[in-house]
Amino acid sequence: MAVPQIYTVSDTAAEELASADNVLFLGNALGTDIHLWERAMPALSAHYSIVRFDMPGHGKSPVPTDSYTLEEVADAVIASADKLGIQRFDFAGVSVAGAVALEIAHKYPDRIKHSVVVCSAPYMGGHEGWSERIAQVEAQGTASLVPALPARWFSDDFITKDPGAVKALLDMVASTDDTSYIKTCEALGAFDARGYLADIRVPILVISGEIDPGSPPAAGTIIAETVPGAQQVIIAGASHQAVVEAPLEVAKAMTTFLSK
Repeated sequence: MAVPQIYTVSDTAAEELASADNVLFLGNALGTDIHLWERAMPALSAHYSIVRFDMPGHGKSPVPTDSYTLEEVADAVIASADKLGIQRFDFAGVSVAGAVALEIAHKYPDRIKHSVVVCSAPYMGGHEGWSERIAQVEAQGTASLVPALPARWFSDDFITKDPGAVKALLDMVASTDDTSYIKTCEALGAFDARGYLADIRVPILVISGEIDPGSPPAAGTIIAETVPGAQQVIIAGASHQAVVEAPLEVAKAMTTFLSK
């Protein structure tokens, strides 16, 4: 099976990335794109050379021709780093890309300095847990998911306070290719990191939203208590898209951890 292709973008020139010792890769959540990190970028780019990437079939990444695993997305990130001449780097991912953060830390400990798992979990419910979502997208498309997402992704207060930010993420979901979304759901259904968490030797930070219903703090605690030396930060009042609701808090937790 071919490694899926991912689109990457950086404000730093390729020749500077190759020699930089502070490169940070950022991955997006299911149904979103590189702009998910937009609000945290000023705080992060002040300290790091940022490379953002779109999950397969999301944003500007090519639609995958085959099914893929999240381990293969980790392979694709390493392939992108190789192409850019980057030897070692930090990694952070939200939701599905948070699962990739675990895969890449496990498989490529010599390439990853730190890995940050944002609003994610070591297990996403298996294939049965995604069957209903897949069936809905097959029948009605990704736009049909939009009405139910605000309550799962944001606090009530944020929905009221910043409807523009909420709409921006919902528009990302509605524009995501149906087949690509389904393949990512299938990859999430096949993902289970619980068997190797204790073997990870890369420093891990888990960032959880206090009221996240999809990847609750308890799921993050499993990672923090099983990976040797891992840490957990809980963002008060934030839900699943904490990087949008509380970008400065997420960025502060990341920069404090990554500087160690």
